[in-house]
Amino acid sequence: MFLIALQRSHASLMSTLMMFLVIGITLILPSLSFLVVQNLKSFSQNIQHESQISIFLKKDTSIETRNKIERELKGRPEINSYHFVKKEDVWPKLQKSLGFNDSNHGLSENPLPDAFFISPNTVNPVEISGLKLFLDKLEGIDQIIMDTEWVKKLNSILQLANKAILLASILLASMLTVVIGNTIHLQMTSHHEEIELSKLIGATNSFIRRPFLYSGFIYGLGGGLTAAIVLKLIVIFINQTIVEVEALYGTQFIIIDLSLLQYLLIIISSILIAVIASFISINQSMKKYDIS
Repeated sequence: MFLIALQRSHASLMSTLMMFLVIGITLILPSLSFLVVQNLKSFSQNIQHESQISIFLKKDTSIETRNKIERELKGRPEINSYHFVKKEDVWPKLQKSLGFNDSNHGLSENPLPDAFFISPNTVNPVEISGLKLFLDKLEGIDQIIMDTEWVKKLNSILQLANKAILLASILLASMLTVVIGNTIHLQMTSHHEEIELSKLIGATNSFIRRPFLYSGFIYGLGGGLTAAIVLKLIVIFINQTIVEVEALYGTQFIIIDLSLLQYLLIIISSILIAVIASFISINQSMKKYDIS
């Protein structure tokens, strides 16, 4: 039966190749969007450690209180790293940058506070808010400044993009179901006499359905492979272009490709859509021609 489906596909080779192309391009659209979102997520994860939470202590904070704050910071899972900066270390550098020296005595007293600078290991809004509430309760802290807001906004946008991709994927899968179903229906129409003859000699419905289901499987497999191959070529092309840009501008960035499992999921999804569409179309066609 599978050989019969292959023979029919070969007999209408151009139509089969066009179907591969239609399915492949349709699957590439959400797959490419997913790839972009995944790379943006990776980018946000890479830069999240550059985001900082600055904690400025009160001027009269004792060493004991400062050490207690440091112990509390060590125990927080949301904190990737932190470092303490003494006001005595920063003050001479600030005076120098402002042009003050011993002769003109810019300011008689050091106005700067001691500070902790924290690099969080998360941009999860809930975890960041929990950390902020925890820090607010610590004794000896005067002010907390957070510069992670823009990263959290980026994460929110990426979550919205994921939902949009899911919705688009459902719509495109519905469209593919219609296209593949109509193609199988046309195949059954063109082989209507052969189907009726098979019924007359005692062929079962399963026997009649099988070649058309195999045709749907072939369409799905060919379309999925087309999508995977083209997507892989797009990633290779973009990365080669980036390498050329790196040579000119010294930037370091590379598109992270999909995993082998994700490529297999694209192919499997394509086969499932095609087989389901074929099954629905075959049942409707058999009822229409009174051969059920």
